[in-house]
Amino acid sequence: MNNVATTTTDVQQGASLGATPEEAQRLVSNKKHRTRRSGSAMRIIGNLFIAVGLLTLLGIGGYYGYTEWGNQQVRERLVKTFGENAYEPAVVIAQATAVPTAVAEAGITNLSGGDVSKIFGVVNKAPVEVDTSPPVRLHLPGVGIDTKVVPVGWDMIPAPNGQGMRAEWQVADFAVGHHKGSANPGQPGNVVLSGHVDYKGEVFRELHKSTKGDEVIMYTDKGQYLYVITDMVLVKEVGVPDEQKRRNAAYMNPTPDSTLTMITCWPYGIDDHRLIVIAKPYQSSLTAQSEFTIR
Repeated sequence: MNNVATTTTDVQQGASLGATPEEAQRLVSNKKHRTRRSGSAMRIIGNLFIAVGLLTLLGIGGYYGYTEWGNQQVRERLVKTFGENAYEPAVVIAQATAVPTAVAEAGITNLSGGDVSKIFGVVNKAPVEVDTSPPVRLHLPGVGIDTKVVPVGWDMIPAPNGQGMRAEWQVADFAVGHHKGSANPGQPGNVVLSGHVDYKGEVFRELHKSTKGDEVIMYTDKGQYLYVITDMVLVKEVGVPDEQKRRNAAYMNPTPDSTLTMITCWPYGIDDHRLIVIAKPYQSSLTAQSEFTIR
């Protein structure tokens, strides 16, 4: 009824403007046609928005589903390779001490290329000179990591409870950071290295793909040191009590033997865990066993 009244009014308005009844009727028809076309276009645009939204939701859901599947594969591989304590252990695993074993001078093999005399990571081989210089480069050929190493310190930030200040370690951008106060390569103690997994260089993005026996090479200005990976562990860092965070930080503590500890966040884009990878000098008692084969 309203449409009929509107049409009559439109015809009357056309007639009042001097148009013949036929012209007025044609104007009304054109107006209806434009209205229908406008409505059809809006419906098409609306359907397109709905389709794009559904595809976006499916894409996001698929991405997160695939990511979680990949993360689960990493967790299962760690537990299978390194034992139940490799994923969120209840207590910090005590780092075993490497006991040097006698190695015949003629049996030393340069597994990394270059001058054998400059590989200081071989136990019981006296270096040409005492090297106390810090690391400048880190290479993990098994996972394609090859990056410079720079020294890092810490920042003092307000404590979460508002009581005083606490230290927070810096993380180097576009490089691996060598923690101030930790050991240098070839010296007794813990060489602590950290790096971003998904930010400014992503230098440790592939660190989680490392496995037991993988080769790690650290370079100083005077030579290179050869290690192999012996342990990996994932510990929850976000949403855990301070006591848990202190246990996590214990992996950075000094050690009585020569140790290399590499730390990053995990998983990519979520960063609620710490991935900790521990390596020992090649041909220590921990790496001379048959299960530790340089890859």
